[in-house]
Amino acid sequence: MTNLVWLITGCSSGFGELFVRQLTAEGDRVVATGRDAETRLAHLKETGAAILDLDVTLPQAEIEKKFKEAWDIYGTIDVLVNNAGYIQCGALEEISQEELQRSFDTMVHGPINLTRAALPYFRQRGSGWLLYMNSQSGFVGEPGATAYCASKFAIEGAVESLSKELAWLAPGIKPLIVESGIHGTEVMAKIQHVPSRVPFWEPLNEAARVRSRGNYENPAGSAPDMVSKVIQIVKGTGIAAGRDIPLRIPFGSHCLSEMRKKIEQLQKTYDDWESVAISTDLEEGKIPMPRLPDEK
Repeated sequence: MTNLVWLITGCSSGFGELFVRQLTAEGDRVVATGRDAETRLAHLKETGAAILDLDVTLPQAEIEKKFKEAWDIYGTIDVLVNNAGYIQCGALEEISQEELQRSFDTMVHGPINLTRAALPYFRQRGSGWLLYMNSQSGFVGEPGATAYCASKFAIEGAVESLSKELAWLAPGIKPLIVESGIHGTEVMAKIQHVPSRVPFWEPLNEAARVRSRGNYENPAGSAPDMVSKVIQIVKGTGIAAGRDIPLRIPFGSHCLSEMRKKIEQLQKTYDDWESVAISTDLEEGKIPMPRLPDEK
């Protein structure tokens, strides 16, 4: 397969760094980005990747300038990998509005702004991949992880809507949400815990700290293996050969187990409350807007 050009955010460590190293080893061209790139991405220069300073929390206009700068390096971009992020722990009552906003700026507005910047280029060419490195926390809420889960849930909803918009009018552009369980990366060692602001929640906070240390010291999954498989999915090789690619793909048995558990709970709720749910229906056949192609 022809080698691709990738733009990747959050490359200082973790999944981002792994993408850069694996892709350049395969002969693909990469624009590796991050904040304070000259310093924080210096260890990636040996890979041959282009290094670009990019803070995903910049305003839309600045993001668009940065995307064009990245595009102009190789004259194209085939795959945008929205990977930048961090984990902020703390109970809902203790998380401040400012802390919640920082999570949304990085993991919701950042990817959405970059997507807006990429779409005109991808539409003109008629193709492109939009990857969102997400988490099981985008489907299953976790105690003590309000800010992280809220932002991950939000980007799931935004990208699901985007996928239906693209399927209708730009089917050559493919979004993919990677729902990762616990894999061994440095992000688990960099979790930010809010100060103890409400004594009532201290047992929860301490449990979150213990869980974080355990996840870092004994991860459940191989991060390099996961990144390798995501690359195969984009290229249609290996595990992805001959398969249709869905909007979401989970990684990790614990992730899959937690998601299935929630689906079972939801199904039971919908079955138990079906009669109540349909009791508010008005007369059938009234459609508030034209049906989209994927609607039955």
